[in-house]
Amino acid sequence: FTLWCFMSFTYCFTFSAVEMSVRYGDNTSNDDIISCYVHLGLERAKQLKDMVAVRNAHMRVLNTLIDTMCDHCLASVWRKQCYRYIKRLLPLVYEILDRRQYLQKIREIQILYSYCFEQASVSKQSNKMEFSTLPNVKKQP
Repeated sequence: FTLWCFMSFTYCFTFSAVEMSVRYGDNTSNDDIISCYVHLGLERAKQLKDMVAVRNAHMRVLNTLIDTMCDHCLASVWRKQCYRYIKRLLPLVYEILDRRQYLQKIREIQILYSYCFEQASVSKQSNKMEFSTLPNVKKQP
């Protein structure tokens, strides 16, 4: 019993530490951290017996990735990598949510992605166009 408790505590600590690294982009040069986090989360869910707990464990991973994707304080590359993993998790989400919840979650992800990435792209293009349409002003001697 003592060995199991220690291993469980160590695992929970490791999972939480990796989750924090993903969420706050502590090492954005290492994409393996996101992969490790997703893997640990899926393994953690496998150990659970109660289906509600399993669902919550999966949704915790997904929601952490969504929160990270939406954090404009983090590097865009890191946020886009989280989005790639979100897309990989969608078949699992389809299995654990009912149809209405799944469609709602997909819609939420699409809206957030559009806001976080496509709006920024449109805004940058708009600013470039506005700048290019300004009249040239020359310094007076």
